[in-house]
Amino acid sequence: MFKNALFFGLIFLLSPSVNSQEATLFLGFDGNDWWEEFQDKHEAELFNSPYSLKKSEFQYLWKKEGVENGSLLFDGYSTYLEIKNVELTEDFAVSFWIAPRAFDSEIGNKISSILDFYTREDTTAFRIGMLKHGQLAIEYENDKTFERLTNELSFLDKNQWNYVSVSKNKDKVKLSINGELVLEESFRLDFQNFFKKGLNLRIGRNSDAGGFSEKFKFNMISGLLDEIELNKSGDAKNNYESKLNSIRNQDLEKALRLSYLKYSRESFKPAYHATAPAHWMNEPHAPLYYNGKYHLFYQHNPFGPYWGQIHWGHWVSDDMVNWRHAKIALAPEKGHMTPDGIWSGSAYVGPNNMPLIFYTAGNLSKDQNQYTSIAVPKDTTDENLQEWEKTNIIVDRPAKYKKNEFRDPFVFQIEGTYYMIVGSGIEGKGGTAPLFESEDALHWKYVNPFYITDIEKYPFMGGVWELPVFLPLKRKDGIETGKYVFLVLPLRNEADVEVFYWIGEFDQDNKKFVPDDPEPKLMDYGDFGFTGPSGLVDPKTGRSIVFSIAQGKYGNLDTYNMGWAHNAGLPIELWLNDSNELRFGPIEEIKKLRGEKLLSCKNCSKDFINAELKKVSGDQLEIEMEFEVSDYRKGIEVRSTPDGSTKAMIYYDPATKSVVFDKLQKNPEREFKALRAPIGNDASKLSIRVFLDRSMVEIYINNKVSITDRIYFQNVDATGLKITGPKNLKLEGFSVWKMKSIDWEYVEKNE
Repeated sequence: MFKNALFFGLIFLLSPSVNSQEATLFLGFDGNDWWEEFQDKHEAELFNSPYSLKKSEFQYLWKKEGVENGSLLFDGYSTYLEIKNVELTEDFAVSFWIAPRAFDSEIGNKISSILDFYTREDTTAFRIGMLKHGQLAIEYENDKTFERLTNELSFLDKNQWNYVSVSKNKDKVKLSINGELVLEESFRLDFQNFFKKGLNLRIGRNSDAGGFSEKFKFNMISGLLDEIELNKSGDAKNNYESKLNSIRNQDLEKALRLSYLKYSRESFKPAYHATAPAHWMNEPHAPLYYNGKYHLFYQHNPFGPYWGQIHWGHWVSDDMVNWRHAKIALAPEKGHMTPDGIWSGSAYVGPNNMPLIFYTAGNLSKDQNQYTSIAVPKDTTDENLQEWEKTNIIVDRPAKYKKNEFRDPFVFQIEGTYYMIVGSGIEGKGGTAPLFESEDALHWKYVNPFYITDIEKYPFMGGVWELPVFLPLKRKDGIETGKYVFLVLPLRNEADVEVFYWIGEFDQDNKKFVPDDPEPKLMDYGDFGFTGPSGLVDPKTGRSIVFSIAQGKYGNLDTYNMGWAHNAGLPIELWLNDSNELRFGPIEEIKKLRGEKLLSCKNCSKDFINAELKKVSGDQLEIEMEFEVSDYRKGIEVRSTPDGSTKAMIYYDPATKSVVFDKLQKNPEREFKALRAPIGNDASKLSIRVFLDRSMVEIYINNKVSITDRIYFQNVDATGLKITGPKNLKLEGFSVWKMKSIDWEYVEKNE
């Protein structure tokens, strides 16, 4: 059977005045002019997110690629079409073309409706749509009793046009895909009265969809739709062969891409922090350097700005700063390996210079639903490594660890032996990471728990650890120390869900981590701002580098309208000082993003700086400041309105010997308490770097601690800066730069 991506050919009835031999309803999806004309003739409404908090009008995604003329891209979470008062005869035929870019997870055992004829008065509906992994199904529901017709031949393909035709004669239904009959069955349920009712037609979303909040609904389609045709006659047309020439040379990969360009009206989406092109992302992970390119993957839901249907997004870069989007690297697929998600992991270049992705494979039908698998590139000569192939399950949960708490493998190598730690926990002992070892990075054996902390002494370390990272540490000048940093994210029980770390050594005889000090330490004091660590040793420079997720903290902001969620933090380099204390800060390459230097001075007074800052404003800046610690509060206000009624404040507080981040705003999006990062009793000077990137703020203090948070000021004029402190305050150094945006684009084939 010849199959393509997902596009149904529908034939359905709207008005009894139309010639019964012709289409009673036809949707060509040929752009905004077509839509306005169609809307004039029918009781129809097309819904879509505006992809902006400040704009309210829908932003439709019309595409020039179509079966005839253009088509409409359904974004997976907000796009659907409603047509009222549709009259459907007992015998009818429908057809359409669909090119899916992702498949819903059959959430709630419900179809992702392409066409959904339903009544508002009760739960009666006739649906044509997709189940898990693109399996096409036809469903009739009557008062919560439903019957589905489907089989193993009815799967649609992603990223290609699929032509679907459905005909109903009496109780018999025929389904054809790309001109070939794949299903011919009869309904057992009696739905004669269904066709006597006034019906609505919903296109792109189940009329009884599950979901959360008032707006977010599941069971929707994601992809291109075109040429929906509904006829009274129960004889289905076959328009497949006649349309092949018009679709043969279309670049559907480009047409189906999640568009980062649609956020031109969205003022909170960061400009120089790495973000998904659209919708939801969580932790960046599996950093990899191979053949001159850096790769970074991330947890991603291509359906919308919420968690679910987890794929692996993919970025490519020459410098870990200027990223480009690549196609999705890994997606859930039918079969026993990854039917329910591709969760976090790591990457490593193994034997024979082979890049390996170690990922958490999810199969919710198994008693143990999480395990570790490997993916390899399909073509290692492709410098962007855009195509990946899943191989086998390599590691399963050892019996002593908590059930269904076994994820986020991290791979490293010491003296020729490969090691893997996986996030997990042991009942009664708390979070830990089982250690595995291998000679070839393919075949692994379990060793023992990598490290177990004292859960009674440190209950905030939780019952489970996620995202373990283990990296060697050098001095800033590159000298080896023999020390390592071990980072984890605690979860469950009494966990404080922040990134904690220890400095210590790897005991190769006993295959365990031995900390210098058993007390866990915090890196970031942003109160769940900096989470989800991953890391690598940069082969070019030998630096240990960590990536993180910067949590959105949206509060009452409407992420449905925004259309995106979360972004990466800046990549940071880790090193040890002479006292074997951890130090960290943004990698040197961040300076490439510096644009115009707006102000710079040495040993300058507060009055001088503030006079100059009256000419400076922005929400996309880097600020450096140095001053002596004293008994006076001093710092800087950023993102301030001219009257000072809205502002963010960063200052040293002598009473608590900490650097504080606080905000003043009317109607804040969430409850907020000032964030405090302790600097210790021995600090005589403070060196503070502040990164403002629209809604992002990152503050690095003496390369010792940091604060990661959000600024969601909706005031257009909240862009001012001002030094605060005693009148005679002098700063040893002060500089402000504009920061360039990442010039986002997609990598292309055969580059």
